Amino acid sequence: MAIYISPDGGETVYVQKKDGTRGKLVSQSQYAKDIEKEIDEAEMVGREAIKLRRKYPTLQKAWDRYKTIWHIVNED
Repeated sequence: MAIYISPDGGETVYVQKKDGTRGKLVSQSQYAKDIEKEIDEAEMVGREAIKLRRKYPTLQKAWDRYKTIWHIVNED
């Protein structure tokens, strides 16, 4: 019989190992996936990201295109 643990109130569920630690991921809601992605993408904004885009003009061009598309889609 397996024991399951969820660090986020049921959004993400893992099998609990015998030593009490997290084992294999069993399920993850779209909400939990979105939060994970938000955390992962957070480094793409802020001062350090701006400096990186200044250093790499191609990255800045891609960012500008992304922002343009974002505004077009978000305004509809």
